[in-house]
Amino acid sequence: MTLRTLLETPAGPLLARGPQSAHTYVTPVESACLVMTDFRTSPMITTPASTSIELALQQMKLSGARFTFVVDERGTLVGSVTSYDIQGEQPIRYMQSVGGSHLTFAWRDVTVENIMKPVAEWQVLEHGAVARLTIGELATLMSDVGMRYLVVVEQLKDRAEWQVRGLFSGARIQMLLGTPAPVVAPARTFAELEREIA
Repeated sequence: MTLRTLLETPAGPLLARGPQSAHTYVTPVESACLVMTDFRTSPMITTPASTSIELALQQMKLSGARFTFVVDERGTLVGSVTSYDIQGEQPIRYMQSVGGSHLTFAWRDVTVENIMKPVAEWQVLEHGAVARLTIGELATLMSDVGMRYLVVVEQLKDRAEWQVRGLFSGARIQMLLGTPAPVVAPARTFAELEREIA
């Protein structure tokens, strides 16, 4: 079995249950549990699906988070969005998909719902697998599949439902390992992105 086979798509509804206390540096052979933000002890950052991406980005900056879970009007978990999604190409792609441009459609008019990654498209890690992984294996897994974040879920006892239990951040793992963070391409203007996508 490869590391990648540990990832799965949630088979049922997920129930929503920021940042964990700082750790000293860790080593690749230590348990992955050490670098997971556990929502039993840390708050889960959420934002309504109807929130504008401008406001969502402001909220992320205030909370120090770059990832937020998206909930609907009933508080049901429906997706996730990152600051990279908001500041990247996705808002432009959405505006173009509805016939708009940076001249006719304001960036702040795009909502989180328009660019979020729906729960049905997530790849998640079951909480039982976390204890079997080392930090090095986890970092390799996330790197191999190109994930900046990895959601951890656990099944509720005697129920078909799953709940979000934790979150792994690739940047945080790199920081705690004391290794250089992955290079992120510099931000470009919406006009430049629009020309590339068109």
